[in-house]
Amino acid sequence: MTSGTAASAVREPTPAEGLRARRRRQTRAELHAATVRLAREHGLEHVTVEMISKEAGVSPRTFFNYFRTKETALFAWPGGLTEAEAEQFVSAPGRGPDAVLRDLGDVFATHVDEMPPGAGAFEDVLAVVEKVPSALGAFLAECDALERDLAGAIARRTGDAPDGQTVALLAGIAMTAVRSGLMRWARDEQHPDGPAASVRDSFTALRGLLAPAHTPPATTEREA
Repeated sequence: MTSGTAASAVREPTPAEGLRARRRRQTRAELHAATVRLAREHGLEHVTVEMISKEAGVSPRTFFNYFRTKETALFAWPGGLTEAEAEQFVSAPGRGPDAVLRDLGDVFATHVDEMPPGAGAFEDVLAVVEKVPSALGAFLAECDALERDLAGAIARRTGDAPDGQTVALLAGIAMTAVRSGLMRWARDEQHPDGPAASVRDSFTALRGLLAPAHTPPATTEREA
């Protein structure tokens, strides 16, 4: 996700990671980096899927295995929960807001950690998203879809109605925490360790803000 080589944008693989998973992550990062470079050089409106695919050294068919459009390829927005992650989240202990947000913070930090790094390049992405209507629309659509997925998982865990206010609020503030963490990392450079640390801190701060509201008030004896 930087102006250098695509390889520099790929996180080092973990020892337990399979070759296929490593290659898929690398290809995704290369497509994303190619999109950022081309959008910066030519303007997103002049970039095609064919140009991106050629820049990344893959076929257009491969491109569509990873992204639906050039707009969604522009930003490596955290994807939705995988089936395994959703089941793990739903079955985890604790149904209160603090436990739910704690676990969502861990999930998103893991997803963000797999995004191609580079605060400067992330700023470039934000600039394009803010200026190009099609990119902004795609970004908002991705956010809405992810928020709906989160609401479904939260409802399953808490037992609340999927369309209830509590579920909607938890999903909404979780999305806000992710966006806040990413933008703070990109613009304020508060987290040299990477975006995952910033997202974790964002969720920690959010839980701190909400904690007093869910702490039972202290009881006092009535005066005679």
